[in-house]
Amino acid sequence: MKSLLLLFLLFFPISAFAVIEYDLKISLHPAEQLLVATAQIDFNDQIDTPLKLSLSSRCEILAVQQRGKPVPYSFSSGILQLDADGTEPLSISYQAVFNDQASNSPAHNEDPSYGVSASISEAGTYLSSGVNWYPLFRAKQINYRISISTPLGTEAITSGRLLTRQTTKGRNSSVWLIDYPLRGLTLSAGAYQVFEELAGPVPIYAYFTADTAPLAATYLQEARSYLQLYTELFGPYPFHKFAIVENFFPTGYGFASWTLLGSSVIKLPFIVKTSLGHEIAHSWWGTSVQVDYGQGNWAEGLTTYVADYLYKERSSVAEARAYRLKILRNYASLVTAENVFPVARFSSRHDKASQSIGYGKTALLFHMLRQRIGDQAFWAGLRKIATERRHTQVGWDDFSQVFSTISGQDLQSFFDQWLTNTEGPQLALQDVELAESEKGWRVSGTLTQQPVYQLTIDLQLTTQTETLRKTLKLDATPQAFSFETTSRPLELQADPDVDLFRILAAGEIPATVNSIRGSNKLLVLRADNYSPDAETIKTLLGAMRKASLPVRSLSEVSQAELASHDLLIFGLPAQLQPAQLKSTSGGQFTLEEQSVNLNDHSAFVVESNPLNSKMSAAWFVSEDQQAAVVARKIPHYGKYSTLLFDGVKNSVKETRTPEESPLKIKF
Repeated sequence: MKSLLLLFLLFFPISAFAVIEYDLKISLHPAEQLLVATAQIDFNDQIDTPLKLSLSSRCEILAVQQRGKPVPYSFSSGILQLDADGTEPLSISYQAVFNDQASNSPAHNEDPSYGVSASISEAGTYLSSGVNWYPLFRAKQINYRISISTPLGTEAITSGRLLTRQTTKGRNSSVWLIDYPLRGLTLSAGAYQVFEELAGPVPIYAYFTADTAPLAATYLQEARSYLQLYTELFGPYPFHKFAIVENFFPTGYGFASWTLLGSSVIKLPFIVKTSLGHEIAHSWWGTSVQVDYGQGNWAEGLTTYVADYLYKERSSVAEARAYRLKILRNYASLVTAENVFPVARFSSRHDKASQSIGYGKTALLFHMLRQRIGDQAFWAGLRKIATERRHTQVGWDDFSQVFSTISGQDLQSFFDQWLTNTEGPQLALQDVELAESEKGWRVSGTLTQQPVYQLTIDLQLTTQTETLRKTLKLDATPQAFSFETTSRPLELQADPDVDLFRILAAGEIPATVNSIRGSNKLLVLRADNYSPDAETIKTLLGAMRKASLPVRSLSEVSQAELASHDLLIFGLPAQLQPAQLKSTSGGQFTLEEQSVNLNDHSAFVVESNPLNSKMSAAWFVSEDQQAAVVARKIPHYGKYSTLLFDGVKNSVKETRTPEESPLKIKF
């Protein structure tokens, strides 16, 4: 959807038009999946003709008029061309049936829209900006006044300030005013109950169905807290309202002044503490301060850093470190030579690998920037951009310039190396020696990297009585270091706090669900015993994005093939079992010494391939009738090595800690 809008912007330059007054009257008829609308456009200035507007090819033009008189037009391939008077107000009446169907298997789809760009139904209405459901063209600014009429029991919402909301002539209506630059309009409607509170001067709303209405108070309370947090960090909230709106299919969208969360998403207990804040942070980053896509999309990585990551940091140092380590592990498991690309080329996620780059690696870029220039300059720079570049497009060059000015450092090379390089640095401690000295003990060695980056990295030496730190500047030359201590050294570690983006060594990457999902050399095998049914196997392969792989019998595969591949095994064959999951008797199993019955449990275990420790192997074992439901969930537990489900509820999720690292030496 976003790509359609970007293409449109290329063909219709912004300079061609003046400020526009746009009065859009909409009538929704969900039973017929029908939209009937009239767009009244006042150009306020002479415009060039003929005039070209973009409008969905699903629309049927009913009338085009100026001063009540017909205007000649042509409408083909989504382009409405008018031979109009460039000084007179223009009226366009049209109707359309929008009936996109959401996927029946959303877990198998990497498209966050699930294929829905425009849908009007009694289940709910969603009209995205990218589908051009109203006549669209570019201007320096369009001031929208949007009147929406819906059946009784249905409420509608879009961007902007709510002017009125009432019931007249047997229908509900609402009027919205948008007086700031907006790339495109998205609209939602449904059987909502509307809840309203204030967050300071900002009205906040919850548009929830009867099923989720009991959650509205919690969502509004948390929204108020997030708005206060981000107002303190970035400056005044940049819109007239904030609304949390329920959607009839699973989404997590952020628009100008509102967020759209799927019914199933809203009910998840952790969403209000994570995703809600992420979408509110987007109010500053991505919707107010907009992305210059010609330089790449910085908004997802920055929002991840100031939302998902920041919440962990505010909880504890350990949780923040674990989050940074998770980013590195996800990247190492999912990004390969075949799917890697530089940060500057990220536009939107289309799979887990692109998400690891555009969200994860980019979040660490901002973390490394903060470590380099300090907290005061980092937050001051973000506040400056948020307040001075409101409702304008910003690119990476702008971030480089602002942070260079505020910090007093030339950061161009910093941004260049992290934005344009595809490979990340691989670091290693080498030639480390421990020797007795006059003071007691001396530890020396070198720190190397490949390829070359300009890095600042901490070294930490832990002894029996103290912890010592050094900071090294690392470039093309291996950097020598030494420590002197009176206490016997126990451990030396580089980058102990995981502050740098780097490529993990094989020994640092735990075997996880993501190891299987990210594998480009995977064998799928089925055992004869305790093997899930065909539907469960199909569901898991689809959810893992491996639906095209054949399922083979273990007996037809050679030992050499088994040893040279990652493995996904359905069942628990006697000749190839994981260390932590063992069959006992009568359908009983032990998982890490816990006895389970697979008639009502499911287990997913990932370890090193028993025949080759450099490869991974996973086992999915279940005789539960709900195994297919569990299979759909497994990819969402990407960072874990061991999963146990009691029915469909997860009861165990663990990640084993790798033993090896080229950045850690134990004495």
